[in-house]
Amino acid sequence: MRIARIIFTWTFQILMGVMFVLVGVMKFQDPIWARNFTRWGYPDGFYAVIGVLEAVGGAALLVPRLATYAALLLTTVMAGAVITHLVYGELQRVLVPLVYLLLTGLIGWLRRSAAFRFRAAPAERNAVV
Repeated sequence: MRIARIIFTWTFQILMGVMFVLVGVMKFQDPIWARNFTRWGYPDGFYAVIGVLEAVGGAALLVPRLATYAALLLTTVMAGAVITHLVYGELQRVLVPLVYLLLTGLIGWLRRSAAFRFRAAPAERNAVV
């Protein structure tokens, strides 16, 4: 059972990571994204910021110690997408980012034990507050 979970987690992470990298890069290649972001009221170039966050987040999903943090980043980006579509009455477009939000949250949860832990320096651990 443990081997199956490892295989599932890695396969799932790789698929989601590649998908986010491709979608992030696509934001730079397809001019429809610039028009959509302008129509939604975002500042010029914001589509590029989101594209970079998606591409970097997708790549970071492939690193187990970073996957939980990448999933948190991508979940936040997808929450913004869901809210944007709801605010602009695009109910037919809500499902895809909502599913991605849930799937990236699942990756974060599955990889939580492998997450890089930030630790205080030895002097800071013994300090009295």
